[in-house]
Amino acid sequence: MNIEKLDLAYDECRESGKFIPADYVDKDLAGSLYKQAKSDWEEVLEFEKAREKKTTNYSKLFSNRYDVMRMLIHALAIFDKIKPSDHKCIGAHLCAKHPEFEFDWETLETMRLLRNGVQYRGQGVTEEVWKSYKLKFEIYAKSLFSFVEKKLKQPS
Repeated sequence: MNIEKLDLAYDECRESGKFIPADYVDKDLAGSLYKQAKSDWEEVLEFEKAREKKTTNYSKLFSNRYDVMRMLIHALAIFDKIKPSDHKCIGAHLCAKHPEFEFDWETLETMRLLRNGVQYRGQGVTEEVWKSYKLKFEIYAKSLFSFVEKKLKQPS
């Protein structure tokens, strides 16, 4: 898997107009995404308890966790007055403009590419890949929940 450098990805997204500016911070939408992600995360964890030890294809587990993260990344972009046009660009924005979040671009981009392989090419996720990303998902998701929650509590 070939991951392009963050600065190149960010520049490509900017130059192609994929950072769509929003007129205002839609705090209601960010709050809805946060609540949905919270609910989905609880379901993801319950689903994993039931399925993780019984499966040999970890694609659904992987995609479920990725989709929760994607909602939270979208919510954070709202606070920067950016509308996401695609997952790559919104991830590049998050990593380039928010180093304080300490997300690793290569990890985030690899997660996206693996999930896209599942969604668009029918590729499976092996137990080895699942185990190597499961904890990363947990760390990133917990951080994203925390960052979005703090933004939602700030006065408008």
